[in-house]
Amino acid sequence: MRIALLIQYDGSNYFGWQIQTDPQTVQGVLEVALHKIFDAPSGLYGSGRTDSGVHALGQVAHFDIEATPIPARNIWMALNRHLPKDIRIIASQQVDDDFHSRYNAIQRAYRYEINLERNVLLRATQWYVYYPLDIEQLHQVTKLVLGIHDFSSFCYAGTETENMICNISSASWLVAPDGTLSFSISANRFLHHMVRMLVGNIIEVARGKWDIEYFTKLLEHPDSQAVTVSAPANGLVLMKVSYSDEMQPDWFQGQQPLASAAPQG
Repeated sequence: MRIALLIQYDGSNYFGWQIQTDPQTVQGVLEVALHKIFDAPSGLYGSGRTDSGVHALGQVAHFDIEATPIPARNIWMALNRHLPKDIRIIASQQVDDDFHSRYNAIQRAYRYEINLERNVLLRATQWYVYYPLDIEQLHQVTKLVLGIHDFSSFCYAGTETENMICNISSASWLVAPDGTLSFSISANRFLHHMVRMLVGNIIEVARGKWDIEYFTKLLEHPDSQAVTVSAPANGLVLMKVSYSDEMQPDWFQGQQPLASAAPQG
């Protein structure tokens, strides 16, 4: 049977999602927990490889197991007993055997947060930018990334895939009174380091170091060797992974509410 998991994690203490030989990764920790519960190796496949230090509120992964007495919708609770506090399973659900968390995903959504006023309590989840930004320029340059583009200029030069085309369905900034800038972006797919490099280069324009024409050139004349800037990993969060109606896991089917309303009267 195939089980899908909805996962949250603080990536501060991990060398990214993907399992490695020595450094601690999110996938590696989860696979150890799965082995403790099911007493057998369980290959875990994530919807994408978040980088070292990147966080997630909506990562999706799947694995296969033989029949188990634990109901699929309760596996998340069993797993959480064997996980550190910075990794939590939010839900688990049995899915069709042909479901694949990565290849069936049709949209992914990320959020990147920046703070213009230093806050030591937020250092693990926000990028502190100390120079002034032109907010109008911030919004203007962001509109350029919407639609279908070759994002070769905005990805890690060692990216293995040959297809650099991505379709950005939404990209916008929310500016809060407390100095927090929140960048939300959704697309059918993202390349390695792509969101961080988009943010880094948008900020270069908004701070006045680069003009908008240079950003346009990067977009219209893709070049993986172009001079670009990557924002720090700590401000990035994978928010949600979406699937077609036929493939979308019904995450909370059968789960009981953690709290109920107090009786009236």
